[in-house]
Amino acid sequence: MDLLRNRRLHLLAALVSGLVIFGACGSEASVDDAATVAEADSEMAEAESDDAVVETTSSVPDANAEQDAEPTDDDIADESEAVSAEPVSYDGSFASSIQPIFEEKCSSCHYDGGPGAFHWNLRTAQDVVDTHLLVSDVITTNYMPPWPAGGDSVAFVGDRSLSEDQIQAVLDWVEDGAPIDVAPDAAIEPSSPVVGLANPDLVIEPPQPYAGDPNVTDDYRCQIYDPELPDGGWITSYEFLPDQDAVVHHAIGYLLPDSERTRAAQRDGEDGRPGWECYGASGLGESDIFLGWAPGQDPTVFPEGTGLWVPPGGFVVVQIHYHYEGDAPADNSAFAMVVEEPDVDLEELVITQFFAPAEIPCASWESGPLCDRDAAHADALARFGADGVQADRFNRICRVTPEDFAHFTDGVAESSCSIPAAMVGASGEIQSILLHMHEIGAWTRMTINKGTPAELVLVDIPVWDFDWQYNYEPVDAIVLDADDVITLECGWDRSLRRADLEPAWILWADGTNDEMCFANLTTREA
Repeated sequence: MDLLRNRRLHLLAALVSGLVIFGACGSEASVDDAATVAEADSEMAEAESDDAVVETTSSVPDANAEQDAEPTDDDIADESEAVSAEPVSYDGSFASSIQPIFEEKCSSCHYDGGPGAFHWNLRTAQDVVDTHLLVSDVITTNYMPPWPAGGDSVAFVGDRSLSEDQIQAVLDWVEDGAPIDVAPDAAIEPSSPVVGLANPDLVIEPPQPYAGDPNVTDDYRCQIYDPELPDGGWITSYEFLPDQDAVVHHAIGYLLPDSERTRAAQRDGEDGRPGWECYGASGLGESDIFLGWAPGQDPTVFPEGTGLWVPPGGFVVVQIHYHYEGDAPADNSAFAMVVEEPDVDLEELVITQFFAPAEIPCASWESGPLCDRDAAHADALARFGADGVQADRFNRICRVTPEDFAHFTDGVAESSCSIPAAMVGASGEIQSILLHMHEIGAWTRMTINKGTPAELVLVDIPVWDFDWQYNYEPVDAIVLDADDVITLECGWDRSLRRADLEPAWILWADGTNDEMCFANLTTREA
């Protein structure tokens, strides 16, 4: 389906039904930051004379190869979610052919108290009947259930997408007049309800709520979130609890050692407000991406036997990107966590980041001073400073220049970058993959060993949707070797940009109306 038609249909469905949802039904961490590759910068520079795509013997499994290892109970459970059952068809019975689809794919979010219940509460069979025409619209446009990953991706746990036969079954039922052979008040029971952390050990709030300046459209604010673990500990699951979700664009937590406490305390309140301004990263010393959230995400529950390690006295600085288009209400967003004692023997998870350039010139029918790339870059620097404008840095690492993108004058642009996993310290079994762009993103894809016999597409998102940024968890074990090469690709469409914005060359910077292209990879030792 044509991208613009798809977006218009999505918007129409949202206006008619109120189904635009923030913060519902996803998983794990999103990051709006590029600083995690700082340590790899020198290694990248040394490698610039080498070809970025190298031929390797990949440890990525052949999709058709049999696995020698005996499957565990968890493996069987995961595969049962991803392997399609017998094709379904409408057999004239709501109870046998239609109700199971809604219980498996819809009611998990739209039940009483669920994250989508505010927009559509799917409690009974009559609720389905009353909205059957709207349902047919949102499933044929893929607006609902939200699952941006396309068919070229590997199989993922918890795939919410409807198969073609499920869609057709629902459409046939609608065409038949939406009859039901159950009582109107028969419950539509969710097969796997989406719930928050039931009994978190910690709920960490900032020292003070933060109210920004509504005149600063994109405000990046850091505050200390202290888990108070003097002996260290393991975080095995967490959930971000946005307070003012209308203005909270994303949140990213950086882990810092106890030695940074004094410096953090000195920065806290330095401008008369809680916390401190921080574009790019935490604004402090050595820090690693640790926690995160973006729209569309559920609580993060790490695989059994794994966790994120907090060293003794370690603390978290959370950077929240506030995007204001009017009021700037005081925000008191929090993190809930489940924590294990430090002496528990767990395997440490590692989060690494891959990236590609973002350079989107003005279209041929656009004009203005900011259509000059140098002027646009200077404007971004004035808004965010050097830490918040990574365009030139990523161009250098990916060995391209702005001139390589200047021919994209028809309103669309794309980029790619191929990086050996060793360059950013990524190896081991992939636990989850998250791809990130901003609001004019059109599509994105992440591939291992592209163009070789060992090529494997990890995640392909053919139609990007900022509201649904999942961490995708592969069903099958995919082991990333240090010699494997990761290719990240992104595409943009300027027609998706707000019409009231001044024409400008769009590049990699921290504003919502700027752009990014990166992916977070969570791995465990193979």
